[in-house]
Amino acid sequence: MSSKRWLRQSLLGLLAASGLAIAGGNAIAQTTEGFTIFGGVDAQYRLGYFIDNNERRSDDARYYLRVSGRKVSNEILELFISYPQEFEDEGGHFDRARIELREGTGRGGATIDVDEVIIDTENNVFEIYPSEPLQPNSSFVVVLHDVRNPNRYGNRFFFLDALYQGAPLQEFIGVWPMEVAAE
Repeated sequence: MSSKRWLRQSLLGLLAASGLAIAGGNAIAQTTEGFTIFGGVDAQYRLGYFIDNNERRSDDARYYLRVSGRKVSNEILELFISYPQEFEDEGGHFDRARIELREGTGRGGATIDVDEVIIDTENNVFEIYPSEPLQPNSSFVVVLHDVRNPNRYGNRFFFLDALYQGAPLQEFIGVWPMEVAAE
């Protein structure tokens, strides 16, 4: 079984268990990468993030999905971000979303030119094609503007894959274990 498939199956089990903890009102939550108690995404796969306007049903949410330079081993030609179907099932959507890449960490710095961004809502994937390959060991931020948050609070796992220069297939980079509609 591939590590990506194993990780996704493990996360589904974790989601079921964490749903019980949240229902009991005793959940410990964190909105950026770091310390996790009682399971979660392994540190080597966890990616950091920030969310502005993180209220339920907000039509103006902005997600900052950070990727540390230590996660980028080769030149990246394409980025693929997949998100769970439950995000849309609970009223969230990316119909008006604008997506950009920025250099650096945090909320990002200078904008990185992008040739094309495809939002495939049928397959729950964003495809991002930078104009120039993203360099090894360089940090960047994917910014999703004008996101419609779901009607309910929940932990949503967004997965990042990349197509590296010279690689025949996409490779798994990491997971953003996000608390969406938390406020």
